[in-house]
Amino acid sequence: MNSTIVFFGDSITAAGKTAINSLGEGYVFYVSTRLAQDPQYSGINIVNSGINGHTVGDLLNRYEQDVIPHNPDTIVVKIGVNDAYNDFMSGIQRTELIRFEQNYSTLLANIRGKLPESRILLLTPFYIAENKQDALYLRVADYIGIVKSLGMKNGLAVLDTQAIFDKALIEMPAIVWAEDGVHPIVDGHKLLAKELYSKLLKSDY
Repeated sequence: MNSTIVFFGDSITAAGKTAINSLGEGYVFYVSTRLAQDPQYSGINIVNSGINGHTVGDLLNRYEQDVIPHNPDTIVVKIGVNDAYNDFMSGIQRTELIRFEQNYSTLLANIRGKLPESRILLLTPFYIAENKQDALYLRVADYIGIVKSLGMKNGLAVLDTQAIFDKALIEMPAIVWAEDGVHPIVDGHKLLAKELYSKLLKSDY
């Protein structure tokens, strides 16, 4: 099957990718491995377009270079935790939330304008914390709400990654999934890949 999936995001998507290891060591790699093991999906081309530290504004600035040329059938967008963290550190919540929503909305409109046939899947940001009253957890929740709202407004599928990790925390502590609450370690990436793989297969390529 000749098909291309572009994973577009920040360090969680990049996950240590290099010129030699273009898929990185995170969920993109594990999704790719799962697809390669299924004969009907073995021809899919995977592109990791994650860059450390990026916000939705950065994605808006580089989508024409890092997404459009690949002419992908599917685009998976995973962004928001850096926006939320920067907002949390600055303490200017409402202004940053509005900017995030505007930039994300523009990004989606621009991608759809260039690639009207491509399927777009949105992944919410997440913060892995056992204390659901943690201030950063609550701030990230505001950004999750915006991603879900944009998905609904634009008729796009959304994978709630925060819900995935919240459920996982019932069985195992946060340290098992991510040492800093933001960047998954191996088990966290594998869990994310498992859920994302199932989501991707719900629609035909």
